[in-house]
Amino acid sequence: CPFCERYFQQVEPSLISQYVNTGKAKFVWKDYAFLGPESTWAAEAARCANDQGKFWAYHDYLYNHQGKENSGAFSKANLKKFAGALGLNTAQFNTCLDTDKYASLVQQETQAGSAIGVNGTPATFINGQLVADGAGNSVGAAPFTTFQAVIDKLLGK
Repeated sequence: CPFCERYFQQVEPSLISQYVNTGKAKFVWKDYAFLGPESTWAAEAARCANDQGKFWAYHDYLYNHQGKENSGAFSKANLKKFAGALGLNTAQFNTCLDTDKYASLVQQETQAGSAIGVNGTPATFINGQLVADGAGNSVGAAPFTTFQAVIDKLLGK
């Protein structure tokens, strides 16, 4: 998702450095894989990387090597190559991905997101509230200042 890529590049680093690393906020990831098979496989692959303690490294690698939606960039073969590039145990990773170990979890998280109002990606919740526009649509890859204003207000700044 190009909007998720923009969020990863322009918003997430500041959220992490200014709020998470300072202990003011917690960053929780939930999958919302709705853009076709590559979206689902990438989410599953990140979970497989997590089995080896490398979720965030894999997450970052995916966003740094993103191609167009469903263009083959996140084929299972490429996802396995990414695991090798990150130094993961590829036999363990490949078995995890090939057996669809996390397919059900990714599907459940996607359905749970829909049930609580996610209607696009990225979707950010702060204290359980979707950061949305006046029509209730996720603001997605809004500028960092949009999220900063919400968080600072909650922090009493």
